[in-house]
Amino acid sequence: MNSFDCTVIGDVFVDVIVHVDRYESRSFRGGTSYCSFAGPALGGGGNVAAGLSRIGGSSAFIGKAGRDLFGKLYLQDLKENEVTSELFTDENSPTGLTIVFVDSTMERSFLVFRGANDHLLSEDIEKAFSLVERSEYVYFSGFSLVNNPQRDTILNAIFKAKGLGKKIIFDPGAFNLVSSERKLFDSLLDICDVFSPNLEEARAITNASEIDDIVPRLRERVPLTLLKCDKNGSILFSQKETVKIRGSDSKCVDSTGAGDAFTAGALYGLSHRLSLESTGRLANWFSGEVVSRKGPRSFPEKSKIVDFLRGLEV
Repeated sequence: MNSFDCTVIGDVFVDVIVHVDRYESRSFRGGTSYCSFAGPALGGGGNVAAGLSRIGGSSAFIGKAGRDLFGKLYLQDLKENEVTSELFTDENSPTGLTIVFVDSTMERSFLVFRGANDHLLSEDIEKAFSLVERSEYVYFSGFSLVNNPQRDTILNAIFKAKGLGKKIIFDPGAFNLVSSERKLFDSLLDICDVFSPNLEEARAITNASEIDDIVPRLRERVPLTLLKCDKNGSILFSQKETVKIRGSDSKCVDSTGAGDAFTAGALYGLSHRLSLESTGRLANWFSGEVVSRKGPRSFPEKSKIVDFLRGLEV
């Protein structure tokens, strides 16, 4: 019997979220500009693991941080969110840092320092692989495939997990990553059990612009696709079933972590054998709750989650 619904193998990032309008978002070289809001938040792959745990699932996380305050904070937050973790530390590189610029249209831009993430080693994964062996799903993201040795470390772990019969869920991360590594990302579709792109990422990987063309191309490649369509909701489809879920009614305050929250909700639904429609409704609702607050781990209260889950069963 599995101990965990999902093990996440991924990045450790501390986010600095900066809200700017379009004028303020242009930096002034040698001068000063201002923002309307700035604050720290914990990000990276831990968002998915923490979100799944908050909903009521069981999750584990494997990653690498620096031997610094940020790394300690990340580990503490995983513990507080009841995520079992193997968080390795690098002696020479600090914890990864992402500056997230959010403009007045809720469009996000990222400035990323990968830090210790790029030094996740095969021997680290081997020490933690029992978490994978005890999981039903294994999640990874295209964000983690930028540099070696982390890229090969994670890919080797994913192929090994697949060989053990684990279900693989892959989020490509960003459309520009797909465009720059098209051959790699295309090949990863062949090992996915669940593919979780947004619309721009799906367009990049299928070379199609319209949803009516994207869906059949992904349907023939992947057993299940979770297509995130931003404010227009989502489309979940397998070879036999297609479910369209309307967008959340929540007012978007900060879209950082929206995709991670959606995937966390979907993972709970899939691992707890909810119908595809209920899975999509949960994923959309949970994502909507997160974006209605600042920060990618601004999850709703557990009592509110319990009430929503009860409503799915009616």
